Amino acid sequence: MESAPRKILIIQLRQIGDVLLTTPAARALREAFPEARLDFLTQSPSDQLLRGNPYIDNVLVYDRAKPFRELLRARRAGYDIVLDFLSNPRSALLAALSGARIKAGPGYTASAWAYNRKFFPGPERPYSAFRKIDALSVLGVSPASYRYPELFPSPEDLAWADAAFAAAGFPAGPVLAFAPASRRITRQWPPEHYARLAARCAAELGAGVMVLWGPGEKELAGKVAGLAASGLVKPAPETSTLLRLAALIRKSVLTVSNCSGTKHIAQAAGVPTLGIYGSSDPAHWTPPDDPEHQTVRDGTLDCIACRRNYCDIGIKCLRDLSPDTVFAKLVSMPAIKRLGRGAP
Repeated sequence: MESAPRKILIIQLRQIGDVLLTTPAARALREAFPEARLDFLTQSPSDQLLRGNPYIDNVLVYDRAKPFRELLRARRAGYDIVLDFLSNPRSALLAALSGARIKAGPGYTASAWAYNRKFFPGPERPYSAFRKIDALSVLGVSPASYRYPELFPSPEDLAWADAAFAAAGFPAGPVLAFAPASRRITRQWPPEHYARLAARCAAELGAGVMVLWGPGEKELAGKVAGLAASGLVKPAPETSTLLRLAALIRKSVLTVSNCSGTKHIAQAAGVPTLGIYGSSDPAHWTPPDDPEHQTVRDGTLDCIACRRNYCDIGIKCLRDLSPDTVFAKLVSMPAIKRLGRGAP
């Protein structure tokens, strides 16, 4: 680059998983430009995931109701670099009018007009977090390593999780976390399947199962626990913030999840994950070749990983993915084998 930047703005307004998957790029920027001020602009509640991140100086919360205020704030800050990972009309306009010397963003979107440095994903690293690190090459940044997403629960968050977990009455042995919710129907493994899987984990592994839930998902968690019909399967305690959710997930030895933000929270919290996939491509959302983070799906279907938000055949990819198939994958994972209860 021409000169070291003094101020850098990262834009990733949404979603929870996408924001977390941007944290490795933020760390790489901090390591490349240790003297620069690094700000991160996102929307609520994703800002919660960035609190306490030592590689980010300021977490800015975008107010959709006041776009002109956000634009004015960016211009007044005097950024040298604005890096837009979202590239939708709002974020692109903010980048274009920010006054930054370098405005970087993806060159393959309809908003590519906004950037004077454009990046394109290569085929060699499909995992989204690694692609975002590769995008920094347009800024002259070539990191020596590719890190995973990170989050940093506070000591208060961890203490809350200890107390809430104990009060919920989960068993003293290993506990798995299940995340059966997803905002997209084509990413929802049926709750009946989650219940059967939970019941089998309780009966055959002697493991407790903590069914995670967020706003509007309590009934779903209760349904999974009720259908499992086991005293070892319970809905999780209510969490008031995403970092408390991360702290609670740390009480588990492994998280089973749909393709959702919760899966990325678990991974960033350092907990092994088993992702259940239908319409989305697991290669984009899962670290490659890592036995601690694996996926399962029905690869026999021609329409698998269709990326659609609706389905004409009743979401066959998830409906016909049996709990027995998922259980077989689960017990083969190192986290379960370390308990002495996995597959031989």
